[in-house]
Amino acid sequence: MALVSDVDAIHAHILKLPAPFKPLISIAATGRVPTTGWTNIRLMQRYYIVPPKDGIWDFDMIGDEPSGIVGEVVLPVSAHAVEHAPNWCVGIRVHARNNHIEAKLTDKAVALAETASKTLAPSSAIVQRHLGSYDDSFQPTGRVKFDPFPHVEMKKLHHDLTLIVTGPDEARIRSCINEAIAAGLLAAIVAALATLGAALPAAISAFLARLEGCLGQSFSARIENQSHWEYWWT
Repeated sequence: MALVSDVDAIHAHILKLPAPFKPLISIAATGRVPTTGWTNIRLMQRYYIVPPKDGIWDFDMIGDEPSGIVGEVVLPVSAHAVEHAPNWCVGIRVHARNNHIEAKLTDKAVALAETASKTLAPSSAIVQRHLGSYDDSFQPTGRVKFDPFPHVEMKKLHHDLTLIVTGPDEARIRSCINEAIAAGLLAAIVAALATLGAALPAAISAFLARLEGCLGQSFSARIENQSHWEYWWT
């Protein structure tokens, strides 16, 4: 896979679903590729250990490059994605090889989302699975106590990663999760948690890609990162 050459425009809408469903973000982007033969144009989300300070969620507009003879001609392409909305997200940034474009979230698609949720809600199944935990942002709080020797208060940010899959067939969801686990993709996430390096987003992307390929378009899979501060005295 590779980034498309340029992104021309993006539109990002917040879809506020009726309770108990969480809001969704609908993202549409158009761009250009340098030759014929590109396939599977899509938007790939980026993952964050700590949410970005500006509240902008980054996506890469990618596709599968041609492997045979191609025509040297610039062609338009488009991609669409629907993702669960993080609480911190205020906008979307889509990246191509030569540029990137940002868009603030709007709520133009609320009516459509409410209609769709009423239609799909009765048959939806939700499966959750805890994937692992990790800690970061170790730092002193600035507080010191004496009893009788000085002790410094420390804090760390504890994260729990949870897989959430929704769709019309719970048995199929569980079967596809087990298939991804058998392929070693969950083990890759657990291993990446130990280092907290660049391998973690790649491991998460591979796990979700395997799930989505197994489940099909009528299902939705995401990984939530829930965090809280923990405190202790030295």
